[in-house]
Amino acid sequence: MLNFLKKTPELLQSVAAIWLILVAITIFAEVTFRNFGLFLGADQIVQNSVPAIVFLQVPFAIASGTMLRTTLIYDFFKERGKRIVNRISYIIGVLLFTGIAVGGWTDMIKGWEIGEYQGIGAIEFPVYPIRTVIIFSSIIIVIIYSTLIIKTFVNDRKQTLNLN
Repeated sequence: MLNFLKKTPELLQSVAAIWLILVAITIFAEVTFRNFGLFLGADQIVQNSVPAIVFLQVPFAIASGTMLRTTLIYDFFKERGKRIVNRISYIIGVLLFTGIAVGGWTDMIKGWEIGEYQGIGAIEFPVYPIRTVIIFSSIIIVIIYSTLIIKTFVNDRKQTLNLN
């Protein structure tokens, strides 16, 4: 399980990086060829790619411990207070991303059933794969946060046993 939690976020981060490069190339192509009418529709591609790229990067940020955090108040806590703040933030993360996964599940399924797309004219961009990326990433994030919660309790237990 720990190997899964290490390798999956790294893989998702790599997919996000490649996708981001493709989006940059798409923007470049549209700007370059706009006056010739050869390439249109980059706005639909970018608009739908950004949420997917973000959700592909979040598991890596959480698993590597680089998720954005304000240290203004956090640094004032002693070790026990920091563990409590971490647990609360992990629980909030589990609740938030469970809500995203559960709330978006029906729309994702319906999107696959009807072949949902966005855009009119120059390009029609499929939306259902983006919805799937968001749901899949949310599930991975819930697993990571749940593991972090368990890890904090196991570490507390080990520290308690070592102190006695």
